[in-house]
Amino acid sequence: MVVLIALMAGAVSAEQYMWIDRVMESWRLLVPLRGIFEALGAQVGWEDSTQTVTVTAPAMNIAMRINSPSAIVNGVPTQMDVPPRMVAGRTHVPFRFVAEQLGGKVDYQGDRIEMPTVGLTLLFRGEATGPTEEYPTATGQLSITQPTAGSTIGPRIEVYGTAPGGSLLVLETEVRAQDDNELIKVVPGIRHDVPASGNWHFAIAAPVLPANISEPLYYIIKAHYETAGHVSEAVSVKVFR
Repeated sequence: MVVLIALMAGAVSAEQYMWIDRVMESWRLLVPLRGIFEALGAQVGWEDSTQTVTVTAPAMNIAMRINSPSAIVNGVPTQMDVPPRMVAGRTHVPFRFVAEQLGGKVDYQGDRIEMPTVGLTLLFRGEATGPTEEYPTATGQLSITQPTAGSTIGPRIEVYGTAPGGSLLVLETEVRAQDDNELIKVVPGIRHDVPASGNWHFAIAAPVLPANISEPLYYIIKAHYETAGHVSEAVSVKVFR
């Protein structure tokens, strides 16, 4: 299992949030590769044969094996406090170890984790209250105006739409097989601040899938907004790649 990650500077701007489950081992947090790192602009691949995770970034290469506390960082053997694990069928890696090796600052604050170097806050489900109390209670129009239904997308998807100004917009992407609508993958969304005008534009990365998936696929881009005490109905658009 080989996972390649290339973090993109500036992929996440300030005041953005993601909810995660608290998965702990020996007081160390393990996080899934898919989701957090893809939200930061990472490219994630998957291969079963060697049960090895490889994380790459400029001037940095980390190799880890599932269930092994030994890592290779730029060719140098290094011990981790906890190893990567498979949790509910998903690869989880020691968060602080990977983030700090890649140059990210990690600040634990009880019910949340601040990552000021990339402008991302991780909130633990069922524990953190989130930022919604800071936002207005107004409701209004929600739409996705681009891309249009049936269009062809590339690896970077420019998504445009409308929502109440000052609310929090959440974009989520589903990957499905064309022949039977099987759900292949879900990329959870990050919360984005909607400008006061209500017109929003955010770029998301199309999920990178294993090379052994060859059937025709389509993507569902979903959006909903949140304000204090209100979560809107979702809107969606079906696109192809």
